[in-house]
Amino acid sequence: MKATGTIEVKSWDEKTWDGRSYQEVEGRKLTEAHVQFGYAGDVSGVGNCRYLMYYGDDVAWTTAIEEVTTDEGTLVLRHVGAYRSSVEAVIEIVDGTGRYLNARGAVTVDWAEDGSGTYTLEYEV
Repeated sequence: MKATGTIEVKSWDEKTWDGRSYQEVEGRKLTEAHVQFGYAGDVSGVGNCRYLMYYGDDVAWTTAIEEVTTDEGTLVLRHVGAYRSSVEAVIEIVDGTGRYLNARGAVTVDWAEDGSGTYTLEYEV
């Protein structure tokens, strides 16, 4: 199955592992971000995501788990990636409930500078 639509960042709360705002700490650091995404289109709902990140000299390495809640069920996504001058990520669909029960597949997102983007989900149930 294939689903397409739009995605936007609704909220982003990121802190270092000792609780400080990530923007207060210069240089190398470990952070956790609680992020909420809004999905519209073939899959419409809210994604709640937890990122763990390591900021090196010229890259931020990321890993995350996200649960997308829709009226038809949930999708669980696993993110692995990096941010240099743009987002580089592999996003897998690892499970689901309802219409998406036992879903497996992949997600691609094309992000714009303003925190909005378009998504494509390709999956099997």
